[in-house]
Amino acid sequence: MAKFTPSTKQTNEEDLFSQLKRHHDLATREMDKRRTGAGRVGSISFDEADELFRSWINESKWPYDALLFDPRVFTFIIEKNSRLFANKLRGKLLPREGGDVLAAHINNELLNFQWDQADHNGTMLEKWQMMDLNTRKYGGAFSLCKWRYEVDPKGKVVFDGPEMKILANRDCLPDPTATDIESCNWFQVREYITLQELEQVNDQARTKPVYKNLDKLREVIGNKSTKGGDTRSVNWLSRNRSIAGLTEDPYGQDEVFKSVEVVTEYRKDKWYTFSPKHGVVLREIDNPYGNYELPITMLRYFRVDDDLYGLSEIEPIKSLQKAINALLCQYVDEINQKLYSPIAIGPGVKQYTLEWGKGARWQMNNPMTDFRLVESQSNAAEFFSTTYSMLVSSLMNAIGETSLGVSNIGPFQKDKTATEVRQIVQQRNARDASNQNSLAEAIERQMMLWHQMNQKMLFTDPKKRSYVIRIVGKDAIQYFRERGLDKYGLTEEATTFLQENSSHSPSDFETPLFPVNTGGAKEANVVPKFSYEKLGQVGKLIVEPEDLEGNFDFIADVESMALNSGKDEQAGRDQAMKTILSSPNTMQILQQENVKPKFKQLLIAWLIDNGFKDAEQYFESTKQSDSLSKDQEMMQKASSPPPQKPPATAINFKDLSPLGQQQLAQQAGIQLGGGETGIAGQTGTPTAPVAGPTPPPYGQ
Repeated sequence: MAKFTPSTKQTNEEDLFSQLKRHHDLATREMDKRRTGAGRVGSISFDEADELFRSWINESKWPYDALLFDPRVFTFIIEKNSRLFANKLRGKLLPREGGDVLAAHINNELLNFQWDQADHNGTMLEKWQMMDLNTRKYGGAFSLCKWRYEVDPKGKVVFDGPEMKILANRDCLPDPTATDIESCNWFQVREYITLQELEQVNDQARTKPVYKNLDKLREVIGNKSTKGGDTRSVNWLSRNRSIAGLTEDPYGQDEVFKSVEVVTEYRKDKWYTFSPKHGVVLREIDNPYGNYELPITMLRYFRVDDDLYGLSEIEPIKSLQKAINALLCQYVDEINQKLYSPIAIGPGVKQYTLEWGKGARWQMNNPMTDFRLVESQSNAAEFFSTTYSMLVSSLMNAIGETSLGVSNIGPFQKDKTATEVRQIVQQRNARDASNQNSLAEAIERQMMLWHQMNQKMLFTDPKKRSYVIRIVGKDAIQYFRERGLDKYGLTEEATTFLQENSSHSPSDFETPLFPVNTGGAKEANVVPKFSYEKLGQVGKLIVEPEDLEGNFDFIADVESMALNSGKDEQAGRDQAMKTILSSPNTMQILQQENVKPKFKQLLIAWLIDNGFKDAEQYFESTKQSDSLSKDQEMMQKASSPPPQKPPATAINFKDLSPLGQQQLAQQAGIQLGGGETGIAGQTGTPTAPVAGPTPPPYGQ
């Protein structure tokens, strides 16, 4: 990608507004075509996609008595969405060209923490689910990466970090000449906001106000010769609101608090905010992130020629969906006609006696001529199952979706063989994998934008020397260990500082010892980079400005988000564990290599892999306790298999207690007399059996 060169040309405010308004008008015309489909041949409009996804029936234009809509589009989109977004995202930053590995770890944990915290208007998982839904409906979806700075009424900072805002497609006005985000020269985002909200943003600004010319805007809105505020229109409202019957301004707030159509044009080097209706430029600033990137993330699954938007998954199947709906309605209409057939009534029927229902009695002069049920001659119902199955099969093949779940086409589906099932699943998985690749690219762009924003914005306040990430409610020790952070010892700088300052020692820190910073020569202060309380349930990571330096790449593990993520790998590990424990060949090979497996550690890892968090508790020592008697220990030695080499010493039979002597003799098949003594294993003629009951086994 060619290096971006920012413009140095100065433009007066009047000329700037004319340029912005020209961009706005051009992009709005393009958006209106996508929204309504006017002037576009063969493609699907945003409105039509919403109707098919929501299974919406326009009764005024519906030609059938039955109001039936087979929700195939909704079902397969939700199925795909649910498979891709079942778990939290995992990913990692990797240093470029052998950079600082520790810094990569720190920045990765920072991004993970911010991912969890960025829950304004929904969690990150919910937001990416919405991105996926919009992409499948419209062919593309957009989000805005922004830095959110928020304070409470007392002036306390309640949020200071990156956010992701889902953009409604109808509010996105991109450069019509662009084929992707990288080729966008500009990207406009529309919103309706009140003058009071604009003023509130200025009040919460860290330094100088964000918006200018608010007095001018107030004057223009209040001028009776103008139309006043900008009432929200159907061009801005989503089709879903319209379908739901929601009005444009349900509470009349536009009359009390004048709304203004505010448009922000993002360029790689400059940002502009203006009111297209009222001719006022409200903001013009340099890109605050200094990365010469549009703060826009786009998700697109299927690229189409030179269009910015990709292919909607609904577009290729819309005619099939409509045909299925028509067939269902026609079938039900015909059934209803057979159940409630028209009646031919002759002149001899007393019509006031006609009642439809069980037990009804009709009075007539000649039943053969005065009364007759009119039966339908159509046999369309006989072909319904075949036609329905054909249409649904075509639709399912077009979307590459399995018919094994809730999208099963119904009782007319023939049983599938195991081979057919595998083929269907493979087809589905191939499309999911393709979607995951596109999803990974979008998420990686977003996280790199977040990282660049952190570098520029996290320490904007000069008084802010560090940023603390807390790990609460989990085993912090295990948290650091799993991420490889526990292997780092004290830095050389910190070690030197500790040696020169007797007031500090390594014992001041929790073990293990982590890298520390000394804060500079004049403000030397030893602070653990990573630490946790002694119980290991609360840990913290300290991020400092120097930690954000360096170049990294973010690799998104989108497969970890998918349904049944890691199940195949876990099954493989389970099988490997069984092989190790059961195969004598494995043990022989290990012995030949002078290696023995650490079975306890292996079993602990396997238990953790299968959901046992504290696996150590399931193991106890098999060493003999101190409560065992001397006789018991000697009996265990005597009864064990003989060693390959003779023992250095023999067990003296006479040293055993009488009960021990009796037990040992029983194991050897010898009956002892009352005075029998000797060495264990000594040959000779035993005495006659002792009369009386046999003593119980030793220990009972």
